[in-house]
Amino acid sequence: MLPPGPAWATIDPGQLPLGNRWHGGGGSVVGGALSWACLAAVVGAAAAVLAARRLPGRPPALPALVALAAVGAAQLLPPLSTGGRGAALQGAATAVALTALAAGQLHLLRRRLATSAVRSWLDLATGVPGCLAVVWAIAAPLVAAVTGGGLLTAALLLTPLGLALLGVTFAVTSTALLRPVDRRMVLTAAVVAVLTTGEAGSVSAAAGQVGGDLVADAARPVAAALLGVVALLRDPHQAVRAEESGFDIVLGPVAQTSLSIALLAWFVVSPTNTPMAWAALATVVLTLVKTVVVFQQLDALNSLRAQATTDALTGLGNRRALEDALAAVDAGHPAALVVVDLDRFKAVNDELGHAAGDALLVELAARLRHEADDDDVVVRTGGDEFALLVPGGDASAARDRATRVVAAARRPVHVVGREVRVGASAGVAAAPVHARSASELQEAADRAMYAAKSGAGAGEGGVVVADAPVADGSDPAAEERRRGERRTAERRGETPR
Repeated sequence: MLPPGPAWATIDPGQLPLGNRWHGGGGSVVGGALSWACLAAVVGAAAAVLAARRLPGRPPALPALVALAAVGAAQLLPPLSTGGRGAALQGAATAVALTALAAGQLHLLRRRLATSAVRSWLDLATGVPGCLAVVWAIAAPLVAAVTGGGLLTAALLLTPLGLALLGVTFAVTSTALLRPVDRRMVLTAAVVAVLTTGEAGSVSAAAGQVGGDLVADAARPVAAALLGVVALLRDPHQAVRAEESGFDIVLGPVAQTSLSIALLAWFVVSPTNTPMAWAALATVVLTLVKTVVVFQQLDALNSLRAQATTDALTGLGNRRALEDALAAVDAGHPAALVVVDLDRFKAVNDELGHAAGDALLVELAARLRHEADDDDVVVRTGGDEFALLVPGGDASAARDRATRVVAAARRPVHVVGREVRVGASAGVAAAPVHARSASELQEAADRAMYAAKSGAGAGEGGVVVADAPVADGSDPAAEERRRGERRTAERRGETPR
């Protein structure tokens, strides 16, 4: 039995966790049913998250579990508290849920866009105060006037709305950048919208509006159930990122910073909305930090790309750089290719050592670069082989360059205190005259080079121009085998066939 006394006599059963709100006795039957539905939805969705976390291609489990726990807490807190305290605690729980949802959305975006974790978390760090500043600037004075409270109280009540704006922003970003559209991002945005609607109902109920609590009670089980569905969805089979220009990359930070500076300027003119000013200032600072980090990452990425397409010994481009440049041929643009192979290099390398051979390659690479035009692509394809691509050029222009290169290679070179002489053989081919694709162009230039090396062609100064296009019935595999046989014969000092 309960001890007698006024304190126990005045307890409202609806304030207990299993009071009227949960079983409907003497209170709202609908509210009690919705509360039990929310509990069932939270438990079921959590079970789905935990069951799906071991399967490949599933969203991260931690943000979903945090969001579900916060949704359940938002439903449980009103029976434990009354008045403004209950609404504030409920709003705080909803804010936690929305923040967890934004973190989950960010993780999905980062995984599909292959961005770094640091940059992604900076996106979240700048997005939270940025969205809060916008919402507080627009709605905080109005809410403060309606409720009769201060701006800080109004800002706290509007925090879930600001976080909801962040979730919608991430969903719009995903839809704009990724193909196909990620259904998980769309459903998560729907969860954000449902929770925001429920929070609006809670605020209206705290202000004395009838029916607001039922809107909140109905929203939370729907949000929890949608989160369970999100957990069961897999990654799309293809994740194709839409093309981004430099303008697209800087648009977000510039717009965010400009808007925040405008809000700060507004605060200077009318210094009343302090929460908005602090949020705008935090946005500016964090955006500057993010900009520094992004530029550092871009610089490192550009450095890696340069290393991937540069020959470490000579400083020329490598085979990958040539393949990238030859992509224009596959696109139908004309180009001419010169393939150069040094003569007697193996003898120098064997007699004087690898250091002398490396020095010889460096000197001949410099001469090759000197004889080429500024727009030409000059690469070392491997060993003692070089290539020179003339974008938009024809066989005549490429032959002139090849003649100069061969003449430069025949001039004596001083290495390790010795004067050595080598030669060079060059093959020339042009697209679309001798080839229709990049691979055919390389094969035609290779055949011409081997003809020059064997003396079988009527070349001038060790230069042979391909004399016929690749036949329609040619066998690429057979051509590749013949090329390999020729290279093997050359390494052995034999006359290539």
